[in-house]
This record gives sequence, structure tokens and C-alpha cells, in this order.
Amino acid sequence: MKPIFVRGVSSQFRLTLAIILSVALLMTNYRLDPVRQSLSSLLSPLQFLANVPGMMLDWSAEAFATRNMLELQNKELLRQQLVMSERLQRFEHVRQENERLRALLGSPVHMDSRKMVAEVMEVASDPFRQFVVLNHGLQNGVYVGQPVVDAKGVVGQVTEVSEFTSRVLMVSDSTHGIPVRVTRNDVRAIANGTGDIDQIELRNVAKSTDIIVGDLLVTSGLGNRFPEGYPVARVISVSRDDGQSYAVINAQPLAALDRIRYVLLIWPDETKPFTLPAEVQGLMNEAADNAATNGETETIPNQTSDNASSSQVGTPSSPTTTSPTVSEENQ
Repeated sequence: MKPIFVRGVSSQFRLTLAIILSVALLMTNYRLDPVRQSLSSLLSPLQFLANVPGMMLDWSAEAFATRNMLELQNKELLRQQLVMSERLQRFEHVRQENERLRALLGSPVHMDSRKMVAEVMEVASDPFRQFVVLNHGLQNGVYVGQPVVDAKGVVGQVTEVSEFTSRVLMVSDSTHGIPVRVTRNDVRAIANGTGDIDQIELRNVAKSTDIIVGDLLVTSGLGNRFPEGYPVARVISVSRDDGQSYAVINAQPLAALDRIRYVLLIWPDETKPFTLPAEVQGLMNEAADNAATNGETETIPNQTSDNASSSQVGTPSSPTTTSPTVSEENQ
């Protein structure tokens, strides 16, 4: 016969045990990083296997693409290449002028950083955390704190690295902050994530600060984490309420955080001299050679005419100038 009332573990004992376990986990949290890294490396093959169906769908879509689609894409890519080549030519002139000005001021010249393309394997399913998993890890030299960008702006930074994969915390996450400056007037601020994937905010900005809607925010380079000059967001709203101590400034990230597929990993410490692509450099050299040849053809007739005039002027006077020297030698 079972008793009607069964007495189990008291609630006080359960609470005490939970508190002890929580404190123990908090104290040993940093020591569990190697364990997490090992588990992530062991689970990396499963992540690759889970990504196989998506890769097969992409491959099938590319394989069955029509001829017209490929022609349209080719024309669009050619147009973009021409536009970017023209921009690079203008930027090369600006870069050279910038180097001359920095040399006059004695400030260091910025160098081009090492970059690597990575593919997004997984997107966070947690609504309170915004991160993505990339297919590059320790084997590729990825490190914690590494900046990540896409074709339009800053995506975030690496927070966890395993042997084959890495996790990137996006700029829109509520725990992420990045130093920025306004390109219009060099006003500096800190851009914090709001938890909304298409919005970040500038906190603790005085109401008298000159920031308006449409201002472009770029990385300021402070903190030695993100290189200077990468676009981050554009201001979409500015509210200056008299009842608040600071202005409420919201901005929209320029990176396509909700549909990123490929990103760039940047190594700011591994720099190299900036060089233009071979095609653009060839076009610029060809234009310089053409300009030089045109200049030579214009100067040659002038030189011949000058030589002819000088010879005509000098012939009558030549006997008079040489005769005294000859007579002196004879004497």
C-alpha cells in the first residue's frame, strides 16, 4: 500500500543547490572555453552536412540557368566592372595626393589589409542573439575580435573560433558596440545594436551635437579593432526632446544583415602596399603612354625650328670667334 502523501526533496534544498551550481558555473565559465572550442570542432562536420542540401539547391539553380539569364548577368557584371574601374582610377589620384599630404604632415600612410572571402553556413535561430557562422576557422588564421565586412559595409566581428568554423556577432546585436564618426564633420560616437536587424542607435549623444538625417557613419579606428573608414550605417532619424538629457539617434546598417551570403574577413595588422588591379593599372599605363607620345610629337617640330634658327644666327659669327684663337696658337 502506497502512502497518500509522499515527501520529496524540500524546495529550500533545491534552491540552495541551484544557487551553488550557478555560482560554480559563473566561476568556471572562462575555463570552459577550450571545452566549447573542442565541441564546436567536433560538431563542424555535422554543420557541413546540414549545409549540403542548400549547396545542392544552389548548384542545381546555377546548372539550369537559362542563356538569357547568364547574358543579363554578364552585362550587369561588365557594367559594374567599368563603373568600379572608373572609380578606382579617380581614387588612385586621390590616394597619391593623400600620400603626398601625409608625407608633408609627417603622418603614417594607411596600407591595404589582407582579406579573405568566407561563406555563411548558419544563421542564428535565437531571436535575442544575432550572429552567423562562417566556414573558416583557426586553420585559415581567423581570430577572436577580427572585423568582418561585406560589399556594402561592416557586418560585425568574430566572437568564437573553432578549428573549421567561426561565429560572427553582427553590429545589430544588442551587446555589440562600434566606434564611428560622421563623415560630414568628423563627430565621433559609439553605435550600439538594438536587437533589430535593420537598426542601430547612437547613445549618450548631446542634443547640441551636429548630426542630421542622412549622415554617413564610418568606423573611426578607435579601439584598434575595426580599421578606419569602413561604412557602418546611415542616420535615419534624430529626435531632440526637451524632456530628455540626450538626443535619440537611430541609423540603418548599410550591410545586408538579413541576407548576407558572402563576407570578407580582414586582418588589419597584416598590411601591404595598396595596388590597383592589373587591368586598371594597364589601362592607366596605356593612357599615360599615349599622352607621352602625343607630347613628344608636339615638341619635336618646335625643337627642330629652334635648332634651325640658332644655326642661322650662329654661322656669321663663327669665323670671327675662332680666328683669334687660331692666331694666338700660331704666335
